[in-house]
Amino acid sequence: MAELGLKKKEIDAIEFAFDVYDFKGDGNVDAFYAGDLIRACNLNPTLKTINEVGGQSEKGKKMLSKAEVYPMYKACKDSKDQGGFHDFVEILKLYDKNDDNTMIGNELFRLLTNLGEKLSKEEAKSLMKELCEPEDDDGFMPFIPFLEKMCAAEK
Repeated sequence: MAELGLKKKEIDAIEFAFDVYDFKGDGNVDAFYAGDLIRACNLNPTLKTINEVGGQSEKGKKMLSKAEVYPMYKACKDSKDQGGFHDFVEILKLYDKNDDNTMIGNELFRLLTNLGEKLSKEEAKSLMKELCEPEDDDGFMPFIPFLEKMCAAEK
């Protein structure tokens, strides 16, 4: 996999995730699960990207060998079609009632527990306690520091 420029840690993650999604143990994974497999390796490709690299929207249409997954992972890794810090800022600006990069803390909690990869209430409370600055008297908190801490690994 050196020809693809993948690190050992990435290769290990792909192999582990592949084994998880190889339900029959025959060395093949249904391409329907390609997105889940790649997301299990800490990438966040869009459905469009998954389809472009060979994923399928229906079960049983195509099977993938482990050798086919490495270039798919690399293509997803190189894709610019992923959410990042600036995308998240734009999303949270929708909740910025005062146009000052703040939002109501309860709205962030609701987003974390109801959208995307939903967090449990306990996980959301813990995350907000660790990463958010305190709310002001009106319940508003700055969301930029929260996102900077959340996306620190991206930079």
